[in-house]
Amino acid sequence: MLKSRIIHIALGLLGAAVCRSAPVDVVKTIQSLGERCRAAREYAFEAEFLIQAQKAGSPPRLLSRAKVEAAAGEGGKTYLRMEPEGKDAYVLISDGQKSWAFVPKLKQYTEEEAVATATEDDDESGSDSERDLAEKFARLIVPTLAQIDKTAAAADIAGEAEAKFEKKRVRLPLLRVVSHSDESKARTFVQLAVDPDTLRVARMIWSIIQGDGAGRTILQVNADFTSFRTGPVPPETFRFDPPKNAKLVDSVPIPGQTGSFLLNQDAPDFELKTLDGEKIRLSELRGKPVLLSFWASWCPPCRRELPELAALHDEYRRKGLVMLGDNDEGKGNARNYADKALLPFPTLDDSGRKAHKLYRVQSIPTVFLIDKDGKIVRFLRGGKSPDSLRAALGSLGL
Repeated sequence: MLKSRIIHIALGLLGAAVCRSAPVDVVKTIQSLGERCRAAREYAFEAEFLIQAQKAGSPPRLLSRAKVEAAAGEGGKTYLRMEPEGKDAYVLISDGQKSWAFVPKLKQYTEEEAVATATEDDDESGSDSERDLAEKFARLIVPTLAQIDKTAAAADIAGEAEAKFEKKRVRLPLLRVVSHSDESKARTFVQLAVDPDTLRVARMIWSIIQGDGAGRTILQVNADFTSFRTGPVPPETFRFDPPKNAKLVDSVPIPGQTGSFLLNQDAPDFELKTLDGEKIRLSELRGKPVLLSFWASWCPPCRRELPELAALHDEYRRKGLVMLGDNDEGKGNARNYADKALLPFPTLDDSGRKAHKLYRVQSIPTVFLIDKDGKIVRFLRGGKSPDSLRAALGSLGL
């Protein structure tokens, strides 16, 4: 729970010039933990997450509660199993080349060849969003610990904390670390129940504090770990073998999946210039079916899919289809690749990531199919075969 006692401790640390001469063991433990996490090429943990937000003078608001299993490996390998309270469990796996999303209750899964896009648009405000916050912060736990000694402004030890860790009841030192202010003048206050000898973390209470006085807001992430290890992860962790009777589908209902919130909705409108400088406003294309493809030159599955789209362009243009690319790399890089690849359709310069944000594109290639009435009727995430693309275009009546 977001308890006032914890908040007062955090604010006291932030406001006072105390703990600047933290005990050597505290400094050493924090530095060792940061170094361990920075050096970790692979890691795995299991935890229960409780995430709440509170504005000054208001009671805390529950944002997410979930059981989480997470792992990461070299070469972009990831594993995440989420059991959000009151929602269906889901599993996300990537072996560094292919990615799978699986909803056990529905016995449905997706398989795609795609790569993640930049995540600088993410924030830590705790505002409502499509992606489950427990999933978001699960991905940030180890990267945050990897910087904890670099961002620390003060630290101390506040006795011990009791936790259930690796099927045992343990009592561990409770370390408290407050960070320097970042560019937005926000600070973090992290409490860690950690074993100084093994550097295994049993509990992490991570408070993000913004503003002062009546304008203060606090987002608190409570993670109670039942296991936490850095080091090699079994290779089979990042392999997905579809269970018997599981069905391969275009999409599964997972919070935050690209396009899931837009399907059968009006396509968000935007105005961008093509690489040739022509202004295009999406809403002015009403009356024509549109294929909008998000791609980048550094993305291997994009480079494999673009020639297939180019091959379909002339055939379907004669049937009225407008095909548009969208690239956020910068006009120069995008233009060089588009010319080299002889792309016959215009590509939009989305350097400011306007369309990426509107469509919440998190991996590429991603294709949205928009009908004559301006509604999104299909979205295809990951590289697709010519036959799959051709079949999808049938949903536009082509």
